[in-house]
Amino acid sequence: MSTFMSTLRIFVLGIVALGLLSSVAVFAGSDHEKSATYQMAEIMHRLKHYPSPAGKEVLNKITQAANTTANERTIATAMLNLQHKVVSSDVPKLEAVIADKKATVHERELASIVLSLDHRPTKQDKAKLKAMMQ
Repeated sequence: MSTFMSTLRIFVLGIVALGLLSSVAVFAGSDHEKSATYQMAEIMHRLKHYPSPAGKEVLNKITQAANTTANERTIATAMLNLQHKVVSSDVPKLEAVIADKKATVHERELASIVLSLDHRPTKQDKAKLKAMMQ
């Protein structure tokens, strides 16, 4: 009987452990569950001079995703090209996003932040980025 109880305890503990692991995975979320705008806001919020290698990987995925809007693709590409500031070839593209009346508020704000970037976002820009991540 004690062998049976020991086996039963191990089985029950195993089931509980699997349940806990699966619930952590569900609540942790992954990048593909977050919108492109949310992910770009995260990258910009912690940006210093240019995106990190991990940030560039996310941006590349955004530019290649089928559900990415044209405006999101433009912003992600401009972010990939950042070197302390936006490169001159991306300026008119970002200005077009800002002027696009069909663009979302977050797309226009993000394009504006990228366009005005000087090494890193300002405190005001970081507040806007944080709001995008809500």
